[in-house]
Amino acid sequence: MIDKPNIILFMVDQLTSFVLKAYGGAVCKTPNIDVLAARGVVFENAYCPYPLCAPSRFGMMAGRLPSRIGAYDNGAEFTAATPTFAHYLRAHGYYTCISGKMHFVGPDQFHGFEERLTTEIYPADMSWTPKPTFVDVAEDDERAYQFGVSTIETVRDAGLVARSMQIDYDEDVIHHATRELFARARSDDDRPFMMTVSLTHPHDPYVITREYWDRYSGTDIEDPRVSHIPVAARDPHSRSLYYHYGQDKCSLSDTDYRNARRGYYGMISYADDLFGRLMQALDQSGFADNTVVLFASDHGDMIGERGMWFKKTLFDPAIRVPLIIVHPDYPAGRISVPVNLIDIFPTLCEVAGITPDTIKTPLDGCSLVPALRGEPAEVPVFVEHIDGGTSAPRVCVRDGNKKLVISRAYLPQFYNLGVDPLELTNLAGHGDPDEDRLTQLAEQTWSLDSLPSAVMASQTARKIVDQALSQGREELWDFTPRPLMQNTNYVRRGDAFPTVERRGYLKYTGKGILT
Repeated sequence: MIDKPNIILFMVDQLTSFVLKAYGGAVCKTPNIDVLAARGVVFENAYCPYPLCAPSRFGMMAGRLPSRIGAYDNGAEFTAATPTFAHYLRAHGYYTCISGKMHFVGPDQFHGFEERLTTEIYPADMSWTPKPTFVDVAEDDERAYQFGVSTIETVRDAGLVARSMQIDYDEDVIHHATRELFARARSDDDRPFMMTVSLTHPHDPYVITREYWDRYSGTDIEDPRVSHIPVAARDPHSRSLYYHYGQDKCSLSDTDYRNARRGYYGMISYADDLFGRLMQALDQSGFADNTVVLFASDHGDMIGERGMWFKKTLFDPAIRVPLIIVHPDYPAGRISVPVNLIDIFPTLCEVAGITPDTIKTPLDGCSLVPALRGEPAEVPVFVEHIDGGTSAPRVCVRDGNKKLVISRAYLPQFYNLGVDPLELTNLAGHGDPDEDRLTQLAEQTWSLDSLPSAVMASQTARKIVDQALSQGREELWDFTPRPLMQNTNYVRRGDAFPTVERRGYLKYTGKGILT
């Protein structure tokens, strides 16, 4: 057994699992992810805790349901007093660093990571806080907060670009991550490392360079598995999202659908290539045999299923995510029981040899290491959507193949995913005893009557803080990568040129883990 292995958590943004070959997809080209899936354990039914970037990521890092740490929306502060897996691993002898996006909001931009290699792609302040109110945009046509909301125009933007902000960012993420691996290989620091590498692809807009656009043709892009559902025939919340995303202001053709999915697949192939570059660096730096690799996404994307786009819904394409774990001590396999991203916290702790009695933090997740050993224990999975395009919090429980969605503002939705994986038949109110059981679980987990007041109180306070801090001298919370205080990588005054050059040599030690 490996004692304190290195750990890499590789994250992508807004990748729904069903498009990947490891999850039954037939079109998307991801050779590097395919190799990882063949070598590791594929969790076939992994869920995010919240179908939105910041709350899902905060919940994952804290091992908690987002609402239990105040992560109600994309403008919510991730407080410095909330312990994360990075804090625990760092306290137990790990070097912890992050390259890329984690959407931290607030003045603490580290949250237990010893080093940050890049800035965030989104603002660290509270300017993305929604208005402190719940509204049904299907009735009053009131849009939610302006900032941080995708709109349907980004679907029509799908196509070719020579460059984009997201490409610039992710190139920086991988450059610094691979460089850090080589720096660790040269370093005298013998601590194990925990590195989080987090891309912003394949988040909308669905634009990509010609190289990746041309990996697909217009004819090989499949139609949505569930065709367009007329707005009047949708459930009330899906109607609300139709207006929330401005679909009533912009009609989409079949060509728009096909182009957007083609752009999405191209972005996934691009992310796959970046992942391959990181795995090659892991191999060449000599760490591959002693490193646990996790691959995950923060949430999914509807990508036209049911005529819907983006996230903020509790249908599976928006909340089911890829989760693949490769551990050198455990064989490859597939796990069908539902799991959640909040399980990553206790999983990493167990991988790092941190015993449960050492964890003083309340956790909502469970370690997945027993599943890696072939002994999965099935427990209910909880998902929540608190604010943005909804007139009340909506929560979801999945236990086995039964899935329930309830809210104080909308009628229940209850599905048997074993026979209805596309969630076409709402069985709520048909007398299934599991509906009552899951309802009780949901009511015990969330205080749905008082939750809206807590959300609006938080948003009101954050709006006051944000407005005040926008006046006078501006103090930015956005993290700016720091220059090296003592640069030993380059020749400087007084250095012997050959000495510095040789110090940078790193001989090949890898075995070609991607071949």
